[in-house]
Amino acid sequence: MDLRQLEVFINLAESLNYSKTAENLHLSQPAVSRIIQRIESEVGVTFFTVTTGKYS
Repeated sequence: MDLRQLEVFINLAESLNYSKTAENLHLSQPAVSRIIQRIESEVGVTFFTVTTGKYS
C-alpha cells in the first residue's frame, strides 16, 4: 500500500462516502472505488460494504 492509497482509505473511513472522498481528494468516484478494491485485494479483507445506501 502506498501513501495515496492510505490517504484514500482514511478519508473514506472518516466520511463513509465514496463521492465525498472523491471530491475531497480531487479524484473520480470510480478511481476511489478502484483504489479501495486494490487495497482490499492486497490484504484479503473487505473493508466497506454497501447496505441500504450506506457503507458499513
